[in-house]
Amino acid sequence: MIWRMANRNLRASPLRLVLISLAIILGVGFVGGAFVLGDTINKAFDSLFAKVDAGVAVQVQGVASVSDSQRQPVPASLLPKIQAVDGVATAAGSIGGTATIVGTNGKAVGRAGPPTLGFGWVNDPSLNSLRLVSGRAPTAPNDVVIDTHTAATAKFALGQQVRVITPSGSGQYTLVGLVRFGTSDNLLGATLTGFTMPTAQRVFGLEGQYTRIGVTGNQGVLDSVLAHRVQAVLPSGYEAITGAAATRQATDQFNSIIGLLRDVLLVFAGISLFVGAFIIFNSFSITIAQRTRQVGLLRAVGASRGSVVGEVVLEALIIGVVASAIGVGFGILVAIGLEKLFDLIGASLPRAPIQVQARTVIISMGVGILVTLAAALRPAIHASRIPPIAAMREVTEAGTRSLRRLVIAIAVTALGVGLVLVGLFSGLGNPYALLGLGALLLFIGAALLTGQIARPLASVIGAPFVWIGRVPARLGRQNAMRNPTRTAQTATALTIGVALVAAATIFASSLYATFAGQLDARLLAQVAVQATNQQPFTPAAAAAITGAPGIVAVSPLREGEVRDTHRDVQTVGGVNPATILELYNPGLKQGSLRDLAQPGTIAVQEDYAKSNHLTVGSTLPMFFAKTGVQPLRVAAIFSDSTLGHFFISLSDYERNFSTQQDTIVLARGADGMSPQKAKQSVSAALAAYPNVTVLTKSEYKDQVNSQINQLLYLVYTLLGLAIIIAVFGIVNTLALSIFERTREIGLLRAVGMSRWSTRLMILWEAIIVALIGGVVGLVLGAFIGIVIVERVSLITTLAVPWGSLIVFFVLAGVAGVIAAILPARRAARLNVLDAIQAE
Repeated sequence: MIWRMANRNLRASPLRLVLISLAIILGVGFVGGAFVLGDTINKAFDSLFAKVDAGVAVQVQGVASVSDSQRQPVPASLLPKIQAVDGVATAAGSIGGTATIVGTNGKAVGRAGPPTLGFGWVNDPSLNSLRLVSGRAPTAPNDVVIDTHTAATAKFALGQQVRVITPSGSGQYTLVGLVRFGTSDNLLGATLTGFTMPTAQRVFGLEGQYTRIGVTGNQGVLDSVLAHRVQAVLPSGYEAITGAAATRQATDQFNSIIGLLRDVLLVFAGISLFVGAFIIFNSFSITIAQRTRQVGLLRAVGASRGSVVGEVVLEALIIGVVASAIGVGFGILVAIGLEKLFDLIGASLPRAPIQVQARTVIISMGVGILVTLAAALRPAIHASRIPPIAAMREVTEAGTRSLRRLVIAIAVTALGVGLVLVGLFSGLGNPYALLGLGALLLFIGAALLTGQIARPLASVIGAPFVWIGRVPARLGRQNAMRNPTRTAQTATALTIGVALVAAATIFASSLYATFAGQLDARLLAQVAVQATNQQPFTPAAAAAITGAPGIVAVSPLREGEVRDTHRDVQTVGGVNPATILELYNPGLKQGSLRDLAQPGTIAVQEDYAKSNHLTVGSTLPMFFAKTGVQPLRVAAIFSDSTLGHFFISLSDYERNFSTQQDTIVLARGADGMSPQKAKQSVSAALAAYPNVTVLTKSEYKDQVNSQINQLLYLVYTLLGLAIIIAVFGIVNTLALSIFERTREIGLLRAVGMSRWSTRLMILWEAIIVALIGGVVGLVLGAFIGIVIVERVSLITTLAVPWGSLIVFFVLAGVAGVIAAILPARRAARLNVLDAIQAE
């Protein structure tokens, strides 16, 4: 009987079934898509690097004593010792660095973001990651090979002269060959170049050194045994790992990027499922209220409370299973679509079959089914409590505002607020877990509280519409006020989306206001020079600027990683002590950055100095990958953190770091020289370096704002999914409530209400419900955004973009209009006589 009743009820309302299913399909789809995309890309890179490194038995490299990016080069003098190890068949050094190709149009080839990679050509095919496709390998100092994708994009032909910019500067080379990285024409949009090994050592500043040394073994010698033998001849600071370990190390670098993308998608999938849970809960609550007589009859003829609960749970289970299964299929399409998006933006991925693992199906299906069941459980229990006497009379659920519900709502909200504050400010436990649980409880508490204030909110929000829309607006407002609980549950789905959008906007606005304010106050330079792809670039650019007409002060900023006395990784910047104060005001508290000219000194940001009890003259030991522990004397303490928390001189930087590349170069002209004139002078001096861009101070600020906006637009796009689901929720609620009010609508039509007025009544009701969600969402979003801004020490200025928040409120109303279209049409088309006779 339970199966027959569940099947009948599901068939009775196909619209409800579709709208509930859509919420689950979209949420599960992004869960499944995140896993499928991550697994597919991981498989692609695993296969690619496994083929590339198939012949490598052992890899020799510097120990990651600070971080992977700070591994020290391997001295070429170790190569003969390694070649002499028993069991070694061949050994060869390899070189890697940054190399930017200049196109025939005089601009740097490649997109912003992907790296520009250069390699030294290894003659042993087993140890060379580049595979020759056409032409020949580089043999002369001015020979170069590039990847086939870049050659096709930039329209290069063999024998053509190609300009390449490396850390040593700009040079002309002859294109002699086209290559792939293993079997891939493209590596996440990176450009690839290959030089002879001596040329690579020269242009990358690694004369007498290699980035790493690869080893092949004699037949029958285990890689692990060979690695142990090679390790025995290496000095301290270098390690020998197996080829399999080297492959895992290479793939992990790419997989970490994909893992971040997967985690972002999972977060937004979780938000979508959370919003969907409110829709499911609301839908079952309404339909069970409409089935009061049916359930009462079942109870009157002997059905147990357990049977009633079982029937509702079975409905939810069927919906959850079917919708989750469709969601898994949709997730595969999401993954394929994202893969195509990578191709469109020029960051093509290595090809691999779509990976749909059992774990993906189990987790996706499990999440969808559990969310559906959890959302339907309370309505099911409520249905089981309907007394048999309900079969004798019409009963519709009415919202109540008991003291008990109010106390529970306040308690849940307060607990959510408390957990958010503890997660952000206390340092206790896992802050992300506390923050996530707190936000979850905060939204649930807000939904409960909205149920207590929905009636007065609907009255206040709807009052201006009554003046505009007259009778239809008055009826729409009364409908929104009639059942506060339902109104609150419907509005909450939209509340979540609006709150997160508002919080993200406040955070982004505060971040920009902070950086814009700091740049105005702290940046004295008229121009800033950066690489077009935001990667480090050659110091030759700064040298070219020095002495440019009218330019009186130049300082590059180089960044490298070190470990402090707490073993924490810190970023240290190298600056020119003689000119930095003409270009940047760090807010000096003690000492002077000019004192960095003395060897072995460091400038420290005020907060770090206070927490570590440092003053000018104190000794701060720092561990460098190249030189080990260096006791640095504190020469200055400053307050600003715009350009970093630690500074050393360029000479100390060169002494302690192997790689010398600039992150940014600051410059200013003589007194009276305008920023545009200074930009023109610097740009003319950098004509040979099209891989860098010259920005005035105002343009640099705009660029920072643009980067923040790009991130914000991505957040908007992903949160848009939750808002779309919320709109479906409003559609669902209106459609079900119209079914519930069929006789009422029929009577209104019978006494003279036109179809157009009926449509307007539903429209005003939807707008009021949506605006309730907007109001509560803006309040919650403002709280979350302000709290996060106060917690992030990097942000010092709170900015609340009132204009944007007003736009979000208006858009919430627009969402209500969109949601009302189909339900209003259905209400207007009801047959008057049939509607009057409906029960």
